[in-house]
Amino acid sequence: MSTEKRNWKRHLTKALTILLIFMVGLSILQWFIITTLFNFGADTLKIAMVKQAPEGVNRNHIIETIERVKSVAQQLPFSFITRKINLRKIKDAGDYALEANDDETWDPEEINTLLRMLNAAVGYKQELSN
Repeated sequence: MSTEKRNWKRHLTKALTILLIFMVGLSILQWFIITTLFNFGADTLKIAMVKQAPEGVNRNHIIETIERVKSVAQQLPFSFITRKINLRKIKDAGDYALEANDDETWDPEEINTLLRMLNAAVGYKQELSN
């Protein structure tokens, strides 16, 4: 009877070890997927904003801001844990971008507001000039 209990515990230990390895692998895969999707979204937003930016908007500010957000997002989940990025503010900026671009045109104030929101989400403080 004693050996049967040991066998059962050994099999349970092996099964739990395999499950742990599988879960670690799955979490690493999820991390890569999340960062890839975030980078894709940031690149798409950057391209759309640069193409649709009206006169009076510095396109370099758009590119710098999006690249700043991407660099902090590539450090997820550590940037979230250390509070370098605020995902709620990123979501609010995304919602604002969708609402502001309903008519598929941007005015300078909308773009500058969105850039300020994105900069605030990554903790970067700089007043943008028009």
